[in-house]
Amino acid sequence: MVLDVLSLQIAASLVILVSAIMYLLDTLMLKDGLPGRLWATAFLSAVFSAVCYLVWITAPDAFVALALGNGAFVAATALIWAGCVAFNSRSLRGPVVTISVGVLVVVVSTLVEGASAGDWAGAVPLFLGNGVFAILGAIETRRGAVRRRWSAAGLTVVLCVEAVWFVVRTAVLLALGPQDPIFLSYFGTSASSLLTMTLVVAAVVVTSVLRTSESTLRGSPQTRHLVVDDQGILLRDSFGAMLTILVARAERAGEDLCVIGIRVDDLKRVATAFGPEEAEDLARVFRASVRRHAPTMALVGVTDATGLSVALATNATTDVRRVARGLHERVVADLTALATSVVPVVGVGVVLASVEGAAGPHLVDRADAEASRAAAAGEQPGGVIGA
Repeated sequence: MVLDVLSLQIAASLVILVSAIMYLLDTLMLKDGLPGRLWATAFLSAVFSAVCYLVWITAPDAFVALALGNGAFVAATALIWAGCVAFNSRSLRGPVVTISVGVLVVVVSTLVEGASAGDWAGAVPLFLGNGVFAILGAIETRRGAVRRRWSAAGLTVVLCVEAVWFVVRTAVLLALGPQDPIFLSYFGTSASSLLTMTLVVAAVVVTSVLRTSESTLRGSPQTRHLVVDDQGILLRDSFGAMLTILVARAERAGEDLCVIGIRVDDLKRVATAFGPEEAEDLARVFRASVRRHAPTMALVGVTDATGLSVALATNATTDVRRVARGLHERVVADLTALATSVVPVVGVGVVLASVEGAAGPHLVDRADAEASRAAAAGEQPGGVIGA
């Protein structure tokens, strides 16, 4: 049985379409991370490419469809590489620029060659683009977190086969021309369609396994976004999210959660009067002091550029005023020991979850407001809690 080009292209398009739909459904159900979303975009790009080629085959006057199809074909391979880069937690800035330039070159080259070049307009940039991005993808699967997944070997094989195919295809095209019987028989559209169907199915299976393992490692949305700086201080969003979880746990355990806001609002004036270096020294010592003198099991989080928050579980025997006073005295002592031109005013505010509610971000805001008020009024900590 001999299949014509249109039949094979339709078959390849159906395989790509079904694979992409299944992958996208899984993506939505798993609430996928960035690698999965990039791989899903790659399959969508492949679908778009297949549709463009069908339009070109059935309506040869629509030459733009061929150019867009070539660009989308290269983008599909490139996005597989980008997904691997994201899986390895590496920066995507360089890959995004490279992909954008590569796709643009392929589209423009096809348009420049024009309809007079026929079906193979822009073929060399298309083949080389796919070959280069397949090589980059194969290399990336042998690095970092992807390499530690046994299933990544399958994706390496898929990308290596694609790279070899397009490199050899380019060489044969340049050596023999697009009308040579050898090229048409072994490297033409029919052979390419069969290989595409095989590789797409293999790529869907492998990336699905990789995506599932990546989703499992990411865990639930409440934990994967917790971020600390190099001093072990939680960033504001992470701190607020963690407080909301701890308030519920403390309530079930018959305990309360105390949030102590502590801030120095004079740093801008210090920077203006005595220079930014002095203000930076004060800010550095302030952060280190709060981190060092906070209770051992307490959480320390960022409020803003001049404020921090400390959260700790309390019970009936915990004297939160004493904890706040001790923290205030030690921080002031550390700032005084720095021997700068001026010691900024340190404000401390204390709130309890039983008084203010269970929302972590609200507790941070209330403790910070109390600290700001105390700093402005020159009050020492230990007054009415949450007033």
